[in-house]
Amino acid sequence: MADASVIKPETATSEAEGGPAKEKASKAKRKPRSPLAKLFLIKPWGYVKLFAYCVLVGFVMLAIRFNPADPGFDAGMAVHDLWSNTISAARWALLHLWEPALAGATIVLPLWVIWRLVTLPFRK
Repeated sequence: MADASVIKPETATSEAEGGPAKEKASKAKRKPRSPLAKLFLIKPWGYVKLFAYCVLVGFVMLAIRFNPADPGFDAGMAVHDLWSNTISAARWALLHLWEPALAGATIVLPLWVIWRLVTLPFRK
């Protein structure tokens, strides 16, 4: 017979902190989601990121004139076009990216400084 007054230290600590006992209770309360819900339900920010990825991939597809329905479509040539356009864009960015960055900074940086000053009393 085990003595009821003897409690294992790890059991007492984990229950006091809400360890495994609390996790089991929270898992028991959750209703299992359907496979479709697990597959398609995402948070709103996830939809924004998904849209941004679609736009980015769409730009790449349009840049390399990707059209698999075209009878003259060649996958090797599409990869080559993608590679050459990527190198060309990187070269352009190295030479000219400072121009749009400087133009945007003339608007963004003063607004950012003003926002930081306005919100200063509310930050921890």
